[in-house]
Amino acid sequence: MKKMTAGIIGGTHGMGRWMTGLLRAQGLAVSVAGRATKTTAVDLAGRCDVVVVAVPIAATAGVIREVGPRVKPGRLLMDLTSLKTEPVALMLSHSEADVVGCHPLFGPSVSDPAGHSVVLCRGRGENGYALMKAVFEKAGYRVLETTPRRHDKMMSVVQALNHFNTIVLGMAVAEAGIPFPELQPFSTPIFTTKMEIVRKVFTDTPGLYADILAGNPHTKKILASYARVAQKIRARADARDTAGLTRAMEDAAKTLF
Repeated sequence: MKKMTAGIIGGTHGMGRWMTGLLRAQGLAVSVAGRATKTTAVDLAGRCDVVVVAVPIAATAGVIREVGPRVKPGRLLMDLTSLKTEPVALMLSHSEADVVGCHPLFGPSVSDPAGHSVVLCRGRGENGYALMKAVFEKAGYRVLETTPRRHDKMMSVVQALNHFNTIVLGMAVAEAGIPFPELQPFSTPIFTTKMEIVRKVFTDTPGLYADILAGNPHTKKILASYARVAQKIRARADARDTAGLTRAMEDAAKTLF
């Protein structure tokens, strides 16, 4: 029997390389296309049973427009980005193939699937969705099914708000004019941990975090809420209203936990 074939566009780095390893371990014949490969994205789209778009967020729309029409009906077109509304809509409008939106909720360094989840969004067709669900579950990942809109709403908190808070912390510390090595002897363990996250965001792939903030359609609403809350907290702190601050945190805790 002929092996099922998969083509990973952007498969030489990051989550694309992770996906390459996963599908090979599941027995698929995997080919990759990247900036330095002779094989192109168009080559893979025309010949593979499963085509995965695993390029940076900013490049995803253009790649989908280019390869989507070349993925044949009955085959699968899937993306791996942190946003789902736009990529899934583009895949549906530019291809007649099965469509699945996919977002692994972890980074490419993860090797043990225990405790890690993969979000899948149905786009078109049952076969492609069933295939990818089976691949991830067989590998040991938990599969969360949701809609692209709900995914992006959840990610506006889990990613956009979270990363925004990290960026604000880092920029405020930088504006204070105190380098971290000077702060470090005075740092608590939790502050050190937060500053390590700042270091990762600011020095590894800052463009990724900028794309997540700018690209999520729900970012504007959640950041407006952040600004309102920050203003209220500052007003109470300026007024030395410790009782009011305490009540506000206790009320929020009732909602959260």
